[in-house]
Amino acid sequence: MKEKLQRTPEGLFTLMRRHPYLLTIVLCGLLLPFGLADRANITAASCVYLGVVMGAISVTAVFVFNLGKNRSEKLLLSGIMLACITAGMLTIGFVENKAYAVALVALIAASAAVFFIRIAYKVNDAVIIAVLIALGIAIRFVYILYTGSVDRQHDGGNFNDIRGHMGYIKYWYDYGLKLPDYDVRIYEQHYHPPLHHWLMALLLRGLTAIGVNFPTAAEAIQILPMLYSSLTMIVSYRVFRLVKLCGNPLIAAMAIVCFHPTFIIFGGSYNNDMLLMPFVMGAILWGLRWYREPVMRNIIPLALCIGLGMMTKLSGWMAAPAVAFVFIVVLIRHIKKPLRYIGQFAVFGVICIPLGIWWQVRNLIKFQVPLSYIPNFGEQSFMYSGNLPLTQRLFSFGNGQLDFVYGSITIVDAPYNEYNPTLGLFKTAMFDECANSINDVHFPQIHITGPILFWISVVLFLTAFVCFVVSMVRKSGNMDGAERVYFSLLFGVELVSYYLFALAYPHSCTFNIRYCMPLIPLCAMGLALVLQRSESSQSALSTWFRRVMYAVSGAFCCMSYIVYTQVGMSM
Repeated sequence: MKEKLQRTPEGLFTLMRRHPYLLTIVLCGLLLPFGLADRANITAASCVYLGVVMGAISVTAVFVFNLGKNRSEKLLLSGIMLACITAGMLTIGFVENKAYAVALVALIAASAAVFFIRIAYKVNDAVIIAVLIALGIAIRFVYILYTGSVDRQHDGGNFNDIRGHMGYIKYWYDYGLKLPDYDVRIYEQHYHPPLHHWLMALLLRGLTAIGVNFPTAAEAIQILPMLYSSLTMIVSYRVFRLVKLCGNPLIAAMAIVCFHPTFIIFGGSYNNDMLLMPFVMGAILWGLRWYREPVMRNIIPLALCIGLGMMTKLSGWMAAPAVAFVFIVVLIRHIKKPLRYIGQFAVFGVICIPLGIWWQVRNLIKFQVPLSYIPNFGEQSFMYSGNLPLTQRLFSFGNGQLDFVYGSITIVDAPYNEYNPTLGLFKTAMFDECANSINDVHFPQIHITGPILFWISVVLFLTAFVCFVVSMVRKSGNMDGAERVYFSLLFGVELVSYYLFALAYPHSCTFNIRYCMPLIPLCAMGLALVLQRSESSQSALSTWFRRVMYAVSGAFCCMSYIVYTQVGMSM
């Protein structure tokens, strides 16, 4: 039964809980005209626009949700809000580095909101999580403001060439939905399923149609990956709530997802990795919902998530083994009346299979492209490490590898080419590896804060990994045995696939978190489950464990916000 939307402060949070996806889409849409995702385009008119929009929303919220005991209080609060918004817009307008100014104003605004709510009402989990998500969106927006189409892109190419992701987007921009009449292996990245590139091309067409010049519009479409990254926070929250996380453990898990550098970086990427994440997390969410309530209305969104995920990037299949497992479990439990579930499986297949593999099947038939085609750089690549002993690649952590904590490829001024996939996972999770990579060579301002962020993340995620394993092995009230196997399969398939991929294609660019991004929210969930279980124990060890992990989680989020604000301080 839906919560009744009341015209009270609580009603505002009810609205957020009821329509988080729509509100996130609207917010990103409202942010787009403010600079068109490029700080160079932020003008006085941009600041006036954003100030008017924020002011209108704030005053409307005050009166619609009665954020004041009487009319006088509402007018006073509206006046204070409008004054603060004006001060914020003036700050952004007069500070030369607009991205830095936006990060600072967002942080001050969030702090002021929490302070006000604490005085006037009560700061609860919903308030804190709403603030975390808002700041998560803010730092993603800051990142795309200072990240251009040539900055930190994977296989991006450019819009003047048909090759790369940008060339692929430009193809769909030029030709609409006309499918390529050439072997997609000829041009780099054209072998990918086209959903992400269609959406980017569609927005590009829309912007140019209303008069935005092409170079500016090409920068502005970064708002879509930012939206996908923002939606990932929302879907992750829904998954966390479904496994009964609440209180401080839920806040810690959400904070990790909101401020994780991977989701900040890929929120500004032109490739298809970020769109895959909300689909994968959606598949995890609907797979669990279907297991608990195996009805048609749950299996259809599940089929769409997996199918559209594979239509974005073929690796969307990785959620399928876990989903197949819960299908089998439910079918066995109802083996005496199987037709109802077999019918649902048929509907699942009719939706998911065509969406997921039509592109690969077409290219196989027309151009004999293997269904699982992946380009191979070969042994001649400067990034190739297959000539090194396997034990060294997997188990060597010395030889100065940790002296440079950033993504290690010599072409981006790193001292060596990464050959250890485990170290590559941890390094790229914080700083990525790509053109104009984030390191203290290109950005000396993070010389101190960068390594601090990296080592905090190592402690946090090694602990979170152990916690995930423990939470899957031990019985708890959060999930039953089949659900623990479900999450274990999700985690295991992602992790094993990553290492198999790294061994099959032993190149430095392969050792990247982008090939197993769902591990991040799953690790955050595992940590939160152990923290929540420990709250029932008052032992000194449990108490100190909670204190330390909350402190480490908080430090991780703060350092991530600082580092990715610092990166934007370069003009």
